[in-house]
Amino acid sequence: MKSAYYITIVLVTFSLFQSGCAYQKANKETKEVPQKETSATNSESDNTAEYIVLNDSIKNVLVIRGKDIARETTSVLQKHLKKAIKESGLEYAVDFCHTKAMELTDSISRAESVTVRRLAKKYRNPVNETDPEESELFKSYILEWLGGRPLSPKIIPDKEGHPVFYNPMYVGTACLNCHGVPGKNITSELMNTINELYPEDKATNFKKGQPRGMWAITFTEFKIK
Repeated sequence: MKSAYYITIVLVTFSLFQSGCAYQKANKETKEVPQKETSATNSESDNTAEYIVLNDSIKNVLVIRGKDIARETTSVLQKHLKKAIKESGLEYAVDFCHTKAMELTDSISRAESVTVRRLAKKYRNPVNETDPEESELFKSYILEWLGGRPLSPKIIPDKEGHPVFYNPMYVGTACLNCHGVPGKNITSELMNTINELYPEDKATNFKKGQPRGMWAITFTEFKIK
């Protein structure tokens, strides 16, 4: 029994990291976000999903992979955002986020065979709004943060049974230019641009180090038994 158990762990671990390694190889060769022609629909993904037991070992593997994907997504977005700011300033960078950020995130989702989302209760783009269950999870993160406790990633199955990696996103110094206090961190000109592009914007008045939202990375390759 034990040998069969460990063989299962090894096989699942290899499968989990195989797509991550493929992404890193493609990224090194192209130096850009790799593109795929199409991504699997939810029904296609459910039909081909591998069933796994969500024990501690599998959770650890998914957390590691989730962190890697979140880190890679952050790196890609920051690289393009810095380029946009350098070329034409913060107003242009906000426009870039409005038109291109989702495309870059979707590219990584296709490359990794996952669904990458950046969620927030106080969202800038309403597409990123948390649903009721996600809002409760983020609320628990905020309460832990207010209590001075360290915040840890979580693996929680979604309604379809796919494991989802959740981890808070924090406000950095550079983030304050667009998510800080209007009139203090955010210029009136930039605030006008934000209001024009995001009329439902709620993502201001944050402080450095504060959780602004959370990553939600759905592993569509797998379903929980």
